[in-house]
Amino acid sequence: MVRFSILIVLLISVFSLTLFQGSAEISFFDVLNILFCAGSADAGTAEWRIVWDFRLPRAMAAVLAGASLSLSGLLLQSIFRNPLAGPFVLGISSGASLGVALFLLAGFGLGSLGLLSAAALGAMAILVFIAFFSKFIPSNAGLLVLGLMAAYFADAVVSILMHSTNADALRGFVSWGFGSFGRLRWEELPYFAFCALAGLILAVYCIKYLNAIALGEDGAKSLGINVKQKRMLSLFAAAVLAAAATAFCGPIGFIGMATPHLARGFFNNDNQRVLIPASLLTGALLALVAGLLSQGVFGMPPLPLNAVASLMGAPVVIWVLLPKRER
Repeated sequence: MVRFSILIVLLISVFSLTLFQGSAEISFFDVLNILFCAGSADAGTAEWRIVWDFRLPRAMAAVLAGASLSLSGLLLQSIFRNPLAGPFVLGISSGASLGVALFLLAGFGLGSLGLLSAAALGAMAILVFIAFFSKFIPSNAGLLVLGLMAAYFADAVVSILMHSTNADALRGFVSWGFGSFGRLRWEELPYFAFCALAGLILAVYCIKYLNAIALGEDGAKSLGINVKQKRMLSLFAAAVLAAAATAFCGPIGFIGMATPHLARGFFNNDNQRVLIPASLLTGALLALVAGLLSQGVFGMPPLPLNAVASLMGAPVVIWVLLPKRER
């Protein structure tokens, strides 16, 4: 409970800092007044709109995206029993990016719901592809290579689309590709929250399988678990979580792969009943920190969110690859 309390305090602190950080200078007391006196006469002013329409949705997007990507990574690492598994490695994020590319570069105007649907369809296409070939490739290492090849294929199609599209559509897709928590609006928040909640419910439903699969498929079957069903549900949950985060915030690398390792190290526990909430909190915290750094703090210039997340996550993955004695 002490470790969970530390994470919660840190999460609340960084979440609050996100509300005070921005290009517009709004005093600490003005932000508090806007947050806790939302129905006052100040409603509708420029400061009120900045806090309520931009900063608060941005902070909530970071929490949802970080939690979704970290849980997706935890599910994939547990299923494939591979510390390097993640939404990007298995091609799920690339599939979601392909769906968004088809949506944006083709000029469809279906709004945020259409963007989410396109990302979900792209992620599901990769998932179906992997699930189909899993019948012929029984090894987890082979499936990881298959997912990586699917990611390369999806990225190649995206590159072809970018090469052949018009400048305006290309500019919009490139901007989306940098990643940002600032795109989420209040009307889009229920869709994102629903996807995150659905993925969490499926993950909790599959906890027994996720713990048992560490013993291998035969060990899980000996406990009376329907391995094939729970595996597909877990993969579906991972795809939904990654697709939602990619659709609303753009491709954000390494958080999904690195966060489960940080949660395991901090809690020194492999029980999914501990790791799931730990990964959710750690992922949300990392995403908030990445969001702050991408905006430019302590005199730093603003940076692309995807680049900041990769700079934070890549060292963790390198650390995982090292032998325990060398760490």
